[in-house]
Amino acid sequence: MPLLLLGCDMNDLFDEGDTRKTYDGPDQVAFFPLQQEANLASGAASVEIQLISSQANTSNRSVSFSTAGTAQAGVHYNLITSSPATISSGALTVDVEIQLIEGSLEAGQSVVLEMTLESGDGAEVAPNLSNARVIIAG
Repeated sequence: MPLLLLGCDMNDLFDEGDTRKTYDGPDQVAFFPLQQEANLASGAASVEIQLISSQANTSNRSVSFSTAGTAQAGVHYNLITSSPATISSGALTVDVEIQLIEGSLEAGQSVVLEMTLESGDGAEVAPNLSNARVIIAG
C-alpha cells in the first residue's frame, strides 16, 4: 500500500498576528473589568483603562469618561481619579480609583456606577469594551 505524505509551512496559513499574538489594529482604549461588585466595607474600588496598541506608548494620553447610574457622586462614592484620566508615557494602563462612602447604603442594598469611555488622545474607544459597571453593595 503506497503512502503519500504532504507537508506545508504553517507560517503560510497564519499571519504574524495569529502566530505571535501581536496586535496590528488601530490604537484603542478599553475598560477592564467590565463589571465588578464592590462592598462598601472595602472602602475602595478601581476600574482600569487600558491602551491597546501595536506600538510602545511614547506620550501621555488623556482618556475622557463619564459616569451615570443609580450610584450618586458624593453620596455613594467619590472619584479619586477624575476625567480625563492620563495614561502616562511608557505605560499601558491607568486606574480610575473610586472611594466608597461608608454608611451610604443599608445591608442588602446596592446601587450601580456606570462608566462610559468617551474619547482618547490618538486612540479610538473600543466599541465592545467602552462601558464598565461597578455594583456598590451595602
